[in-house]
Amino acid sequence: MSWDPNQPQGQPPSEPNPYNQPQGQPPSEPNPYNQPQGQPPSEPNPYNQPSNPYNPQQQVQNPYEQASGQPGYGGPPSGYGQPGYGGPPSGYGQPGYGAPGYEQPSSAAFGYAPQGPRPWGQAIQELPGQYIKVLTKPGAATFAEEQGKATWGMIWTQLIGIGLVGTIIGFIGLAMGAAVMASLGGGGAGSAYAMMGVLFGGTGSVYAIVTVIVGFFITVGIQYLLAKAFKGNGSFVQQGYNYLLFYTPIAVIGYLLGLIPILGGIAAFALGIYSIVLNVYSIMAAHRLSGGKATWVVLIPIIAAVLLVFLCAILAVALFASILHGAATP
Repeated sequence: MSWDPNQPQGQPPSEPNPYNQPQGQPPSEPNPYNQPQGQPPSEPNPYNQPSNPYNPQQQVQNPYEQASGQPGYGGPPSGYGQPGYGGPPSGYGQPGYGAPGYEQPSSAAFGYAPQGPRPWGQAIQELPGQYIKVLTKPGAATFAEEQGKATWGMIWTQLIGIGLVGTIIGFIGLAMGAAVMASLGGGGAGSAYAMMGVLFGGTGSVYAIVTVIVGFFITVGIQYLLAKAFKGNGSFVQQGYNYLLFYTPIAVIGYLLGLIPILGGIAAFALGIYSIVLNVYSIMAAHRLSGGKATWVVLIPIIAAVLLVFLCAILAVALFASILHGAATP
């Protein structure tokens, strides 16, 4: 080491500062961290560093920072919320079942794959199994599983089938009644009455077929409008198909039991109560409504019809009383 003339006497020559070397001296070692003199170098923070210390122009990517640029240490990945990533399904919050407030949108909430319409022949073969399933396993899930098969062709097929069965059983019932009256009356008058009963039975059966079709569209139409008023999102075809899945077998059973005078009436009343319960389930499935809303959709027309009949009965009694009072007055 050379002697420095500027070095004070009595003191050993100082070593050069490798981090603060004056100009003209041998090059000092670079400070990789650009640390101020006299302080130990600090380790770089790879997750909160504004720039790369070795390349100031290159920014360090924070792996816990969202793509939107908002800091979020430990936040959810960017794909959260998409189906198959562990988040809620994309349709969550739409009207349906399986979630609080019946908010699940699709048939997946019932744990089955949606079923589509069938060819006419296959659909006819599957109808008896659908009737048994609906009657023996009542519930909104049962109707929701079957309503994907709904088509206008199957609706008209079932309506015509109900009408034909009603016609045949109507002929049988009227013929039995005419035979009883003929046996009680005897003679030609009884035979003539029996023949008239059979002839009028044909007219009555044709009228019954018309009432089945008209009654279907009136009933289902009113319920459809009420369901839409309660924010239902089903279609008329699905609702009508669900309705016929329970109405068709119950109507046929009611026709057969109607041939029995007393037992038929009791059984018809019980079947009517059960059909109301099934109707509620069918509305729940078709329109994704809660049980309370679907119940009101079914009961409001029934209550209105009962009130209308009661009002008509009061008017008829008042009219009959006024007629009797007028006849009694001289």
